[in-house]
Amino acid sequence: MDLRPARGAVLRWVRGPGWTAPGDVISGLPSVGQWAAMTGREDLTDYVGPALLPLLGDAVTVIGADWRYRWVSPQAARIIGRPPQECVGARVWDLFPEVLGTAQHAAVVRAMDQRSRETFSWHFDTVGRWYEQHALPVADGLVVYVLDITDRMAEVTRAEHLAAAGEALAGALDLGQVNQALGAHVLRLVGASGGSIILADDERSTLHAVGWTSTGADAVSGWTSFPAATPTPSALAHRTGEPVFVTSLQDARERFPPILSELQRLGCSAAAALPLVSAGVRLGAWVLLFPDDRSLTAADRRFLATTAAMVAQAVLRARLLDVERRGVAQLQRSLLPRTLVEVEGLEIAVRYAAGDAAVEVGGDWYDVVPLEGGAVGLVMGDVEGHDVEAAACMGLVRSAVRAYASEGHPPAVVLQLANRFVADIGLGRLVTLTYAAVHPQELLVTVVSAGHLPLQVVSVPGDHREVPAEVGPPLGVHPDGTHWPETTSALPARGVLAAFTDGLVEARRQDIAVGLRRVQDTLVARRTESAEVIADALLGEPDGRSDDVALLVGRLTAQATYERRSTRRMPPTSTSVFLARRSTRQLLIAWGVDPAAVDAAELVVSELLTNAARQSEDLVEVVLACAGSVLRIEIADTSHRMPVLPVEDVGPDATSGRGLLLVAALTDRWGVQSEGLGKRVWAEIDLAP
Repeated sequence: MDLRPARGAVLRWVRGPGWTAPGDVISGLPSVGQWAAMTGREDLTDYVGPALLPLLGDAVTVIGADWRYRWVSPQAARIIGRPPQECVGARVWDLFPEVLGTAQHAAVVRAMDQRSRETFSWHFDTVGRWYEQHALPVADGLVVYVLDITDRMAEVTRAEHLAAAGEALAGALDLGQVNQALGAHVLRLVGASGGSIILADDERSTLHAVGWTSTGADAVSGWTSFPAATPTPSALAHRTGEPVFVTSLQDARERFPPILSELQRLGCSAAAALPLVSAGVRLGAWVLLFPDDRSLTAADRRFLATTAAMVAQAVLRARLLDVERRGVAQLQRSLLPRTLVEVEGLEIAVRYAAGDAAVEVGGDWYDVVPLEGGAVGLVMGDVEGHDVEAAACMGLVRSAVRAYASEGHPPAVVLQLANRFVADIGLGRLVTLTYAAVHPQELLVTVVSAGHLPLQVVSVPGDHREVPAEVGPPLGVHPDGTHWPETTSALPARGVLAAFTDGLVEARRQDIAVGLRRVQDTLVARRTESAEVIADALLGEPDGRSDDVALLVGRLTAQATYERRSTRRMPPTSTSVFLARRSTRQLLIAWGVDPAAVDAAELVVSELLTNAARQSEDLVEVVLACAGSVLRIEIADTSHRMPVLPVEDVGPDATSGRGLLLVAALTDRWGVQSEGLGKRVWAEIDLAP
């Protein structure tokens, strides 16, 4: 009985619809013992069958148990790089020493030792092709056939790049990023030397290129904008909605003369224009240029058409995002101060930068509020959140803070009123805030902080410090009854002051202390430059920044004077008395006044301001001046009632009258001056030399 399959059956098995793998044919052959009994021969090639070997593919070899070639097809010999007669009888590893120790070597050894079928894919650098190697155990050796899978691998590679391109295009936020994604994942894959997205402006009947992506440094297209009626591949693709391919310079000369000189200048002879259509809207075309030695196959064209569909979606999404960005950017600009007040003695620069490119709006803000007496209120705040609602809340809070500050309330009262406002409107978001009342001529600052980062100050010699402030809770934590202590301190002449939101110093995978150190180092390094230059240096590059940033830089331009002076205008309330006592003590300590004189001055300010608050409904001016060895205190109000010392001793049960006696006892001189409808009470304390 002849156990060998008929040649026709083998052909039908190998080439017909039911084909699985040539190895299945070999696995169905009789054993070597059966073959020897039938034929009387034990030669391996006879066992496999000369008629069967060519059916396994072009490149087939038979290897004996001693790892020597028994039979080599001409195609396999070309891969090996030697004639077939030189390969037969040679050891495999003598011809392929570079394979020893590799995964390919291990696969073939497993097939020989374990009698298992092994498949291995590899790239043969010598010929630049991909091969799939099948090692099939037969008798006491192996049949190894190799299939050229270069085209298959190209399709796999294209699929991988198409997936990567799809991911990059899905994350593209603008047209520039769409172009970059195409350059990174498509151009080289299809052999294009350059490409661009051409968008249509139907209102103006024009087409314009969105940038240019190139695989060469010098290949830059000069086409930027042209009428839609110009005979170009992109115009035709946009108009018809069908791909347009230019196969040669002669083809371009006959169908699209305007692009001929551009193709020649760029060293290209072929082009492709794929229409960009998304949601039924024709957006333009995607154009690619190809060098002289590149022709597009059917697979290339299918790949480009698929990519163009994704590009169209990315372009439409980028255009919608652009409209949204412009809208929210306009909203942000409308909520921030449009102009800054000019303050004598203080040069101011401000900046705002969005952290997330997708939504250029947030809750960070700055403000500059002119105050009485040449002072200025610097506000830096941050409403919780990074969305349009946060920006709207920011606009409400900014307006409220500005209104309270403009009314002349002390910084602590401004925050109390703002906190009540946040609670009354049901904001539902936390607000951090720093408010600094700066007196440029007097080189003084009064700061109050609601959970915000401290202000930074640098002197001309380069000494850095944080402006002292007792940090209270953010606005909105406690509806009412919360107080934010004021802190008054001196500022260095011609120093630099900086306030900012946390987005400037916070970054992904970085401790906030690193960001603060960077800000401090920049302030010290740029302290002699203008406020604008310092602001630009502080903002710098995003460097992983995801939060929006508000920044305010102030440079003090007033010269230091020998006479130290502080002027504050405060509402006639008991709260103002408490704040004035606190700021007087802090200020005089900063001036280096003797502690005994500080205690006396604090009581004098308290008594005189209490009297003024009882008699006046307008702002009360509190002046402290230290010239030489004299400390002068002045309290001015709009009441015409003059203070008079009691002529008799004040009894223990009296509710008034002791204040002026206390002032007279604590000071060396005191008096009162009439000023229009009001008056100015003054007192002087001689300081120790």
